[in-house]
Amino acid sequence: MPPPTPTEPGPGPLTVGRLAAVGALLVAAVVVAVVLLSGGGGTKYDMVFQNAGQLVKGDQVQVGGRPIGTVKDIALTDHNLARVRVELNEFAPLHQGTTAVIRETSLSGIANRYISLTLGPNSAPSIKDGGTLTTTQTTTPVDLDQLFDTLDPRTRAGLQQVIQGSAQPYQGRGRQANQTARYFNPTLRTTDQLANELDLDRRALTTFAAH
Repeated sequence: MPPPTPTEPGPGPLTVGRLAAVGALLVAAVVVAVVLLSGGGGTKYDMVFQNAGQLVKGDQVQVGGRPIGTVKDIALTDHNLARVRVELNEFAPLHQGTTAVIRETSLSGIANRYISLTLGPNSAPSIKDGGTLTTTQTTTPVDLDQLFDTLDPRTRAGLQQVIQGSAQPYQGRGRQANQTARYFNPTLRTTDQLANELDLDRRALTTFAAH
């Protein structure tokens, strides 16, 4: 008589440990789904500028040099103004009196702008999520090329000559120019001290100048 065929062991009863592991996986899946579907939990605001000032998506929003959010979208309004949507992770909600300025991180490069916020007082009414800062509360910088575009060709040519002429005295004299710059600040500081001393007795200074 052949021996009985062994049967596969069953999964066994669910223990407390297994139930806890399954529950933890379910909770983790729910958290991931909420994070992915919610799109972030920051507070969003629209800021209307005269123009976008070379802002791009992903540029920072800062308060006192500290990043607190990012630019999420840039669009045109019906009046051809720039509507910049930002998302803030800190210092929200904003309060009335808050102002926004587009600034540049450096003079090199193009996509190097950020929005700098000056916060309104906490005692002022708050601006709700989705609120808007209008053009009376925002400032767009004037780029040099925009300034030069306001000049006529003759004035631009004259300005070029002034800049080129200012550089000529320093050609081949870089070392001497560096030495001059090194002592220029102490000279200005001592001159300022002298002017302050003279200003202490204005009557004597006026009498001396009159004679």
